[in-house]
Amino acid sequence: MYSLLIVDDERWVRQGLVTTIDWEAEGIEVIGDVEDGEEALTFIQNQMPDIIITDIKMPRMDGLAFIEAVKNANMPSKIIIISGYSEFSYAQKAMRLGAVDYVLKPIEETLMLEVVRKCIEQIKREREDHNEFVQMSERVRESLPLARQRYVETLLTNGSASQQFSRTVWDRLNIPLNPDQIKVIMIKIYDWGVHEHNPKEHHLLRHAIGNLAKETGKNAMKMIACPLHDDPDTDLAILVSPNKEADLAHEQGIWETLISACWRYLGIGINIGISKNSHITDIHASFQEAVQISAYAFYEGYGKVYDADRMDVPPSHSLPKYTPPNGWLTRFVHAVKLSDDAALRVLIDELFGHLQIHKQKCSPHVLRKGLTALFTEVEMKLEINYASDLKEGNKSFVLPYFALSDLKDVLLTILLQFQPGDNASGNRKRFIELAVDYMEKHYTEPLTMNRVAEHLFLNPSYFSKIFHEKTGETFSKYLIRLRVNRAKELLKVSTLKIYEVAEQVGYQDFRHFAKLFKEQEGMTPAQYRDIGV
Repeated sequence: MYSLLIVDDERWVRQGLVTTIDWEAEGIEVIGDVEDGEEALTFIQNQMPDIIITDIKMPRMDGLAFIEAVKNANMPSKIIIISGYSEFSYAQKAMRLGAVDYVLKPIEETLMLEVVRKCIEQIKREREDHNEFVQMSERVRESLPLARQRYVETLLTNGSASQQFSRTVWDRLNIPLNPDQIKVIMIKIYDWGVHEHNPKEHHLLRHAIGNLAKETGKNAMKMIACPLHDDPDTDLAILVSPNKEADLAHEQGIWETLISACWRYLGIGINIGISKNSHITDIHASFQEAVQISAYAFYEGYGKVYDADRMDVPPSHSLPKYTPPNGWLTRFVHAVKLSDDAALRVLIDELFGHLQIHKQKCSPHVLRKGLTALFTEVEMKLEINYASDLKEGNKSFVLPYFALSDLKDVLLTILLQFQPGDNASGNRKRFIELAVDYMEKHYTEPLTMNRVAEHLFLNPSYFSKIFHEKTGETFSKYLIRLRVNRAKELLKVSTLKIYEVAEQVGYQDFRHFAKLFKEQEGMTPAQYRDIGV
């Protein structure tokens, strides 16, 4: 029950309010009715009502003076003003002093109830906030870092929570950021490397990225890292308060360094989206902006930093979702079932052209989601014909993260799984061509045979066998030769130090690189440079 006090110098008004409205039905108990503000102040010293209905014009202490006294005493009661048309300016002043609303005389029951219900909603929200604050305080005592993370996650993912931001909670959690100047950095892991199929490692890697980020940016900014384990678009969100004189290029350099560090130390590929500066109450919108910005990797490539301050991005897009060409899904599934290679290539070209047109209308986030949904449906329809193959052969139409320009190669790679006789020479040759192409694009990264096999949707042991058959050497020897050849080019044309050349071709251990180079070329990297072969 909520409690109500009525303050009016006219007895018939007080009695009318008490008797004509069914307060009990509204969950309200009238705990008193008094003549003026002075008497009301005495009353509330003993009983604090949740809601006060008060007249403006009263003897001794009028409504305005009473409201001011209540607010000066920091009393939480919600106040409703009763006023006549001639007293409208007073009602406005009462609103400025903190009254919730006003009702004009003669009082209409429906209007009064509408305002009372408005007060009840405010009281409910405040009690919920208080309960949340109490619970948060308990969590703070248990684990301040965990409490910070949970609070930040709530602000990021819940628009209502961010709009009802509590500075008290923020300060109690000792969050070292300026709530008036906040940026959201969204991090998506697009390549898990050797950790792809180990969810436990995913959990640890999100925390590891946060630690790397703090180390990378420790001299430039303070930050709060929040791993998001159940968000399909984001693996980690970082909140920072940039300096007012912050250099955007310097900030971008920090995040580019983080991308490199993740490859070097964790063996994973990350993509980064950065929101514009905003107030903490807009943090949910900033988080969504960072997600949308990061999705431009689908247009321009993964493993980069996408910053809303540096990009000219339309504020809205005309299409709510992507719809494929009419009948394309049915035709594509039919062509897969028939192993009609020519028809499949035509359909892939058709889809690619259709996506290029919609690239001008859709956000990359919308387009990527639409494409993913399309191939989820493809896989569902194929399960009817390939149920055992899909299960036993680990065949899948789940799309990896890739740039739109690579769509044709990605789909053709996936389709090779479904062609009959995939041990045939032609298919094996195509797999190896795709593998070599992938290695040439990614040899500077922590590249493993399992990672390349996974990119091709192949069993690693089968991939190892056909790679040796087609190239005449093992995967590891081919990769060493590829890297050493690139190193030789750099030694010829650049002035990079030897350890820098090693890093450029994918080796973080300089001694290991020098040993492999000598085994391959019969001389050290330094000797090779001196001879100038």
